[in-house]
Amino acid sequence: MNEKLKIRNILGYSSINFLGSGAAGMISAWLMYFYVTVCGIGAIQAGLIFTVARLIDAVGNPILGFISDNFGKTKLGIKFGRRKFFMLIGIIGIVILFPLLWTNGHTFVFYFIINFLYETCYTLIFVPGTTLPAEMTQNAAEKAKLIGGKSYCGNISSIIAAFIPAQFFIMFGKNAPKAFLYTGVTYGIIMALALIFFYCNVYERDPKTIVYEDSAGSIIEIFKKLGLDISSSMRNRSFRLHSVMWFLGSIFKQITGGVFTFFAIDVLLVSSVTVANINGVSAIVSCIALFGYIILAYRFGGPKAFMVGSAIVFVSLAGYLGMVIMGRSSLIVTLLVVFAIVNIAGKTSIDFVPTYQMGFIADIDEAITGKRREGVYNGVNSFFGKIAQAVESAVLGFALAACGFKSGKNIKVSMQPHSAIVGICIIAIAVPFVLLLITWVAAARFKLTKESHKLLVDEVNRVQAGGSKDDVTPEAKGAIEELTGWRYEQCFGNNNVGYKKQKFVPGETRGV
Repeated sequence: MNEKLKIRNILGYSSINFLGSGAAGMISAWLMYFYVTVCGIGAIQAGLIFTVARLIDAVGNPILGFISDNFGKTKLGIKFGRRKFFMLIGIIGIVILFPLLWTNGHTFVFYFIINFLYETCYTLIFVPGTTLPAEMTQNAAEKAKLIGGKSYCGNISSIIAAFIPAQFFIMFGKNAPKAFLYTGVTYGIIMALALIFFYCNVYERDPKTIVYEDSAGSIIEIFKKLGLDISSSMRNRSFRLHSVMWFLGSIFKQITGGVFTFFAIDVLLVSSVTVANINGVSAIVSCIALFGYIILAYRFGGPKAFMVGSAIVFVSLAGYLGMVIMGRSSLIVTLLVVFAIVNIAGKTSIDFVPTYQMGFIADIDEAITGKRREGVYNGVNSFFGKIAQAVESAVLGFALAACGFKSGKNIKVSMQPHSAIVGICIIAIAVPFVLLLITWVAAARFKLTKESHKLLVDEVNRVQAGGSKDDVTPEAKGAIEELTGWRYEQCFGNNNVGYKKQKFVPGETRGV
């Protein structure tokens, strides 16, 4: 495995976030608003478009992870790669489908199908794509470069994705169908170029180092294997804590991204152009903040960086509440810019840290099982991410409808009932506070640092090379037990985690 990455490898892997952050951010900020205000789709129907499509697609995440892990044994997998085959199909689909999301005048069924196909193609790229840091290197510093580069690229793409709609709103009007269509086409072209660059500059684990388990003999066996892999991943203490941070943090990100447009336009009565420009400025701030979180995560561990960011978000939520209490004033735009910047400065850690942590989970699992299961973990991780997106869509769509939000491009913001305003405020302020409070507790219990990770990896490599477990140092033993949640004697396959009990064999390189 190549431990020294080239610049093009780092930039190539980073480019995946033109889809993961840029496109996702644009969809979160504007697509439901587009369907509700321009296309005239009801709030409940708009919520269903995202919720049902993402729930159905979520089932495919762990399945794809399992298939991807074992695809290298097939002729197509040998030719194209067990990861890159699926990513190639997904990229082609994304290039075609993204602009179609932003077309006006279609039925609910059309938007539902297009969104479902888009989410499927997204999964084909991201489930195998996010295994690559663990595939390309086991060095913590090199992983930090990949994940940090991906986060920076996400911020750059978010800046682009935020400013593009603002320009078309100015040219065509805030609710003009052409503004949204040209937004989708323009960013779609940029994203297509980025994804092609990504595909051409990433690589997988050397096939010679991969040892496959026995193939399942039937569909029932495949789902049995899949179910056991998903359940076994939750027996990894680090992954359990990570999952709380990732799942609730993802709901937080999705909700705040989606509701901010409604909060600013319908509650604070600012223009859509102002909202788009605020999103652009916020993305620039995120680039600056990310540098600090990369340093914090590398020096003190991702959980510590996560807690710092959460504290900053709490300050911004207090600011939002203050603006609502204060009511309409000449300072409202200035205050919104200030607290939106504070919010994004904190939210950057919520976005970066779980992604950073995910690059270490397979190493921790290897200490438990003696196997490499990047695909399984990334499949389950993506499954939680899809569920989080579905929850956000359901909460936002159904809550808006329940509070009496009025849809249609001819509805003026001043016509929204008081109940809708109160509902938007609760979703924008109270719900994020509760979600982050829970993730704070999980982060406080997660003890992943570069030092503890190195102790774990060195011990795995030592035992794998034939070293006796009796010679373990107290520091290595403590790190392994803290990160895995298992007694040292039960690690290295001496447990029932996974499809079947399988002891760690010294001198054998394992992978799935």
